[in-house]
Amino acid sequence: MRLALTLMLLAAPAWADGTIIVSPIYSQLLAVPVPSHFKAGFEHEKSGSYILELTPASENVDQWSQLITVTGAKGLAAQYSVIDMASNLAEGYQAACPTSFTAHQLPPPKVRGATAVFSGYLGCGTVGGQSEAMVFVVLQGKSEIYTVQWAEHGPAQATPMEPDPVHWRPRADTLALARICDKVAGEAAPYPSCTE
Repeated sequence: MRLALTLMLLAAPAWADGTIIVSPIYSQLLAVPVPSHFKAGFEHEKSGSYILELTPASENVDQWSQLITVTGAKGLAAQYSVIDMASNLAEGYQAACPTSFTAHQLPPPKVRGATAVFSGYLGCGTVGGQSEAMVFVVLQGKSEIYTVQWAEHGPAQATPMEPDPVHWRPRADTLALARICDKVAGEAAPYPSCTE
């Protein structure tokens, strides 16, 4: 599979204020809105597992204050549910910070092209000398399971991190604007069929 990442300026107000990333991930396209000051820092595909990480322009994937991660798992939609994938994410967080872990399910948004959606918040009060929290959506396509995650580092705290709706709701709303699209024969980047 040839990786292709497309960044384009927003053309329609229906998307978040920023950039649309459209990636052909296995059998379908995944379009994700991100703030315009984010840049792609890492993209990799191996053995049916795709990952794309984006950071603010002045940061990198090793040192970041915020990180947007897009993943795709090839062919897993027939074997795993969005709840299974969300549980895997939560288990990873909980293993990293068992005494300061928190998780909340959020109302699942309606995502164009997704056959099932799970949305949530995960927090680690202390991990690696800092805190880490994120909102995320898990999307089921025709064959693949995708995730879009928006994480943030902050000062460490000993207690579980409860989500502040004023802070996290806009990010969850941005992730809810993701969409899954069918590939169009002969269409190349910037994949206008998935950004209109």
